[in-house]
Amino acid sequence: MLSATALEYLETIYNITVEGDTVVNARLAEKFGVSAPSVTEMLHRLERDGYLVIERPTGARLTDKGIAEAEESLRHHRLAERFLMDVLKMDWIAAHEEAHALQNALTPAIEAQMLSLLGNPTTCPHGNPIPGSAPRTQDYIRRHQAMRLSQAPTDTLLRVLCISEVVEDETRLLRQVGEAGIRPNVDLIVRAREPFVWERLSVEIGPRTVELLRAIADKIWVYSPPV
Repeated sequence: MLSATALEYLETIYNITVEGDTVVNARLAEKFGVSAPSVTEMLHRLERDGYLVIERPTGARLTDKGIAEAEESLRHHRLAERFLMDVLKMDWIAAHEEAHALQNALTPAIEAQMLSLLGNPTTCPHGNPIPGSAPRTQDYIRRHQAMRLSQAPTDTLLRVLCISEVVEDETRLLRQVGEAGIRPNVDLIVRAREPFVWERLSVEIGPRTVELLRAIADKIWVYSPPV
């Protein structure tokens, strides 16, 4: 069986790919807080076991076997998050943290009951698709023609699609965007960027205007809602 750490690598590589980025060792080292040699060792182990291939210069790519493992793990985690938030009324930070324990207890029978109780949700509380429930999960962001908030045009109505899960400290990110009132399906408008360096954005959310660092805006995916 795959270790919890190995599964996290597969999930992260999957999510990076969904976001359209290249899987580089430095980013994985930053995500997991480990050295570059540790990342290389794990990737070679996963390649040896048939979960990914390492292609130069584009980095690691999941095989069908790796995609299946990543999607099953993400499905359980995101479904557990939805249950903890919608049924047990936890906030989205607690739901994310506790889902790690709950997801390992999901049998097919429990999963089926959860889906029925929740009305077959297609996304987790943070807007990311639940594999097996949402169509074309790997193409989710591209299908919505979504962009990072940091790259979005000014003075244009936008809608939040999801919050990135490719983050070193997800709890901190969820707290910051939650305090700013940013959630999936919330409408907003970028009103201004800090001149020259573009390190800070002024974002209008309903009657409020909040200031966001670009590092935070990079993790928020938005799209133009249909007219």
